[in-house]
Amino acid sequence: MCAILDANSFSKFRDQDNEDLEPVRNWVDNKNGKIIYTDTEKFKSEWLKGGMIEQLRALTQAGKLRRVEFQEVEKKADELRDQIESNDPHIIALAIVANVKVLVSRDQALHQDFKNRNLVGGRVYQNEKHAHLLTKDTCP
Repeated sequence: MCAILDANSFSKFRDQDNEDLEPVRNWVDNKNGKIIYTDTEKFKSEWLKGGMIEQLRALTQAGKLRRVEFQEVEKKADELRDQIESNDPHIIALAIVANVKVLVSRDQALHQDFKNRNLVGGRVYQNEKHAHLLTKDTCP
């Protein structure tokens, strides 16, 4: 399975002592989980600002990052701008284009959009109690 890692979870993901995201790190490292990413300007900017460039390289080298072509994501994000409550059309667009149903995030407005059955209809991982969302890998 694949998941999208929201920028507001980057610091916890990098922090090896953070118990809330330990199941996510374990899933990626040991259970063939993958993080979905696209190289739109918004995503690149968030990963850079969030101090995740080294993780981006490491995930890529380890085969733990699945990159989706940015053109389709940008097109879908433009279509969604007036349909969502959050300021994250790029994340909702990526989820729709890549058919990803799990988001790692603490952004409540984004949670509402992500869970909306008319958009993604996905589930949100916030802390270790949500480890059951991290299931077998279905990413191609």
